Amino acid sequence: MKRWLLERLLILTCAMVSFAMSSVTPAADSAQPIRAGGLEIFFGVIPAEILLGHPGSHEERQMHGGTPRDRGQHHLIVSVFDGKNKKRVENAAVTARVGEVGLSVQEKKLEPMQFGGTATYGNYFRMAAPGPYRIELEIRGESAAKPIKSTFEYSHPRR
Repeated sequence: MKRWLLERLLILTCAMVSFAMSSVTPAADSAQPIRAGGLEIFFGVIPAEILLGHPGSHEERQMHGGTPRDRGQHHLIVSVFDGKNKKRVENAAVTARVGEVGLSVQEKKLEPMQFGGTATYGNYFRMAAPGPYRIELEIRGESAAKPIKSTFEYSHPRR
């Protein structure tokens, strides 16, 4: 139980620090965790510009084919937990669809990655305008008969 709580606190702390550093604020309706199909989902969105501040050899600069250089790119990070036993869900297939409400949608697989020493999923998406953005997640565990889907909104202020 303590490890589960510490992992969640680490994720939330990192997300809060990233939001504070980047002037990004989650939408009021994106309370976390997001619960869907017996899972608890946490997410964070970080401007790619912040990651460009790391040295070129830093592992975060190498993720997902390299950090995009154009302004407006954001890194979506998702952590998934089993709602009953609170264990982190690893080795899942996670797909995200991200788009401004009513406009075109980008669909990408979220790649497994290490964040704070724990398994998470992530990828880059273009989110240049303040939003709101609709984020649709599809999560398929190793033994899941059908995928679990969750949709929520996210906004960030104009910088």
